[in-house]
Amino acid sequence: MEDTKNMIRGIIFTIIYIITTIVIPYLGFTWVKNLSIQGMPIQLEQVQYENIIFWIFAFGLIVSGCAFFAYSSPSQSIRRGIFSLLQVILNCFYIWSYRFSGALEVEFIFEFGSVYINLTQMILVYLGVYFLTILLKIYDVIDFTVNRYKIREEREQKLLQKEGK
Repeated sequence: MEDTKNMIRGIIFTIIYIITTIVIPYLGFTWVKNLSIQGMPIQLEQVQYENIIFWIFAFGLIVSGCAFFAYSSPSQSIRRGIFSLLQVILNCFYIWSYRFSGALEVEFIFEFGSVYINLTQMILVYLGVYFLTILLKIYDVIDFTVNRYKIREEREQKLLQKEGK
C-alpha cells in the first residue's frame, strides 16, 4: 500500500512541476509576446523567443522527471535524498537557463520609445537561496547514509505496530 501511495505522490508532484516549470512560463512568455495596452500593440523585441521556449521545455521536462523519482521514493531514504539534491541542482540550471536564453533581458518597443527590463539580480537572489537548499540536501544525504540502519529499524517497528493493531 505504501508503494502505491508513493507512486501516486510522485505522479501528483510531477504534474505540479510540469504546470509550474513548463505551462505557466510558456503561457506567460506567449502572453507577453502578444501584449497590447489600451489598443496599442507592444512588441516584444525578443528574437530568441523560440530559444527561450526550448530551454523552458527542456529543463522543465528534466526537472519534472526528477521530481517523480524524488517524491515517489520512501521518506528518509538515500534514494530520496540523492534525487532531492539532484532536483535542486536541476532547478538551479532551470533558473539559470532563463539567463542564458535571453529571457531576463527583455525590451518592449512602443510607438513613443522603449522599455528595457533586466531581471538578472532577481535570479541571482533565487540562486543564492537554492545554494542554501543544496547545503541542506547534502546534509540530508549524509544523514540518511550514516543513520540508514537506525531509519530502517524505525520503519520496521512502525510497520510491525501497524500490523499489530
